[in-house]
Amino acid sequence: MNRIRSREVAMEVIYQMEIQKEDQFEKLLNHYEEELDLDYIRSVISKWLENRELIETRIGEHLKGWKLDRIAKIDLAILRLGITEILYDDSIPVKVSINEAVNLAKKFVDDKSGKFINGVLSHFAEKE
Repeated sequence: MNRIRSREVAMEVIYQMEIQKEDQFEKLLNHYEEELDLDYIRSVISKWLENRELIETRIGEHLKGWKLDRIAKIDLAILRLGITEILYDDSIPVKVSINEAVNLAKKFVDDKSGKFINGVLSHFAEKE
């Protein structure tokens, strides 16, 4: 089980849930046939769904000059994943959550997105 790939899948599922307006993440998980850390994926997505309103508010509090609805959907999915890990998964150090979110942004978007994600999550972590 590869945690980096499992984190990617969690982000992809959160992204797909936003695009498809679908909350049945188990259905989306069925599209992945590789060996994944399903406990991690289910846990982080469940925590995000249970606390979505709070997480969205917390993201919005740390955006400088941006509104939530103006953020690219992929960046928003990465922020949702990162904030969820920081708030609800004590087994993952905050710096690891931030670093992995930045890596996701660089891989799926670009370096500029990585800097944006880093800024938002670092600011969030400082205030926690």
